[in-house]
Amino acid sequence: MPKRRIMIFLLLLQLIYIPTANAAQKITFVKGIFTRSITIKEIEEFAERGIKKGFLGKIIRKKDEEKIRAVLTKEYNAPIVLTSRLLYSEIGNALLKRISKVLYSSKLPDKSMSILAIRSGTIKAINIGKDKISIISFLKAYPGNVISIDVTELYKVLNKVESMSELMKFYSDSPLEKLKK
Repeated sequence: MPKRRIMIFLLLLQLIYIPTANAAQKITFVKGIFTRSITIKEIEEFAERGIKKGFLGKIIRKKDEEKIRAVLTKEYNAPIVLTSRLLYSEIGNALLKRISKVLYSSKLPDKSMSILAIRSGTIKAINIGKDKISIISFLKAYPGNVISIDVTELYKVLNKVESMSELMKFYSDSPLEKLKK
């Protein structure tokens, strides 16, 4: 009988005390051995009110402020079921692997854990945002105190995206069709 009471007590304790994952508090930019950090609160204040503090004030030029604020706050429609299926598909896994090279938890640089954290943060942000997600909502939903961003990998991804955009523009302009006429 005492074993049963202990089991019931432990079960009730688990139901009452459910540990929660903390949301991200800051972002650390990593470039080789150098790091710089910005708090999520500073990013949120900048996005909402245009207030730049500390390192954020040094890296954002005046002429880029509005553009960056728009990118940070832009909400994307993302039905939670569809997005969840995408994140668990082969294409989603490939995308998450690439993102995990850029964005990872500073405490867990293991790529497989980073993929789980990115997936979890995305789904949590969409759930909180009622089928909408923004960069700010993702950062606030990311399960870890510190998000690390590898600046070198980020530049590689941005260069690929830019070259792909140029390639898409080239083909969408249909140069071959113009030559035929």
